[in-house]
Amino acid sequence: MLNRLRPVPVLTAVSAAGILCLASCNLVDQRTFDPRASRPPVPHYPPSRPPPPPVPPLVQIGLGTPAERWQPALKDAVARALARKPNVLFVVTIIVPAGPTPGAEGAALTRAMAADGRAVAAAIVADGARPAQVEMSAMSDSTVTAGAVRVYVR
Repeated sequence: MLNRLRPVPVLTAVSAAGILCLASCNLVDQRTFDPRASRPPVPHYPPSRPPPPPVPPLVQIGLGTPAERWQPALKDAVARALARKPNVLFVVTIIVPAGPTPGAEGAALTRAMAADGRAVAAAIVADGARPAQVEMSAMSDSTVTAGAVRVYVR
């Protein structure tokens, strides 16, 4: 009988040692291969930058300016633009101050387009650009106090 009792304490000791060994081991889970697993993501916010400055026009002409004052500067600017890029697009933008009513704004835009806008577009075509290279637009702007014709290039 004594002989039979001896294996039980040995078996208990071996079992206790095995349990202690297993308790000190880490279990294999998703964090074994990726230590950041199961953590919530941290969003990345890029630093804020000021917006780029607006693109300056190639030429700006005040509404009502006589043609002999702006035609030489426009002719030179058109020649330089066509020399750099023969298929350049000239965007003629007519800007008028905001009016008290939409009807007044529409009338001011129509007058500015008929008088100054078409004259500038015709001068660009006369200076060597094809009619397909001239695009026109008109808008009111509450930040301006005097109307202008601006010529941009693309």
